[in-house]
Amino acid sequence: MTQRIVIVGAGSQGTIVADILECAGTPAIGFVDDTPGKDVLGTIDDLRTIEHDAIIVAIGDNRLRRSLVERLAGERLATAIHPFTSIAKSARIGEGSMISAGAIVTPNAVIGRSVILNTKTSIDHDTIVGDFAHVSLGSTIGANVRIGEETLIAAGVTIVTGITVGARSIIGAGAAVVRDVPDDVTAFGVPARVRS
Repeated sequence: MTQRIVIVGAGSQGTIVADILECAGTPAIGFVDDTPGKDVLGTIDDLRTIEHDAIIVAIGDNRLRRSLVERLAGERLATAIHPFTSIAKSARIGEGSMISAGAIVTPNAVIGRSVILNTKTSIDHDTIVGDFAHVSLGSTIGANVRIGEETLIAAGVTIVTGITVGARSIIGAGAAVVRDVPDDVTAFGVPARVRS
C-alpha cells in the first residue's frame, strides 16, 4: 500500500529526503514549512488539514529536528532509506530516520529515532547511534561505538572501535576519534581533542 508522506522542512535536507523517497518508490506528496516563499502545501500547523499517512521531519539541525518531532507527537513517523544502501537484517533503524545513498549499516547496529546518516556513511557492527544524531557524509564509525543523542559527526570523521561519543557533542570534519568524548563538547583534529 502506498503511503502518503509529507516532508516537514523544504530546505536542503528536505530535498534529499524527497529524492530518497522517490528513489524508493514512495514519493512524498509535498512539503510543509513555516519559511515564507517556499513551494509547499502549507505551514507546519496546516498538517492537520492535509490528508496524509505519515511525516518525516527533514531538518539538519539536530535540536530543531527533535523539537519539531516532539511538537508533532501523535503523527506517524516515516523512515526514508535510499535503495542504494546496505543494511544488515539484524540492524535496527528507528522511526523517522533518513539514510542516504551509499550508507552501510552492519549487523546488530542500532540507529535511533530521527537519525540522519548521510551519503557513504559506514556504521559497523554493534554500534548504537542515539536519537536525533547526524552522521555526515563519508564518516566511518567502528564497531561497538556509542554515539549520544543529538550529536553531530561532521564529514569524513573516523571513530575507532569501542569509543563513546557523548550526547549533544560535535565532532569536527576529518577528525580521528581515538578516545572517548564527553557530552556537550566540540572535538576535532587528528587525533581528535576536546576544544570546548
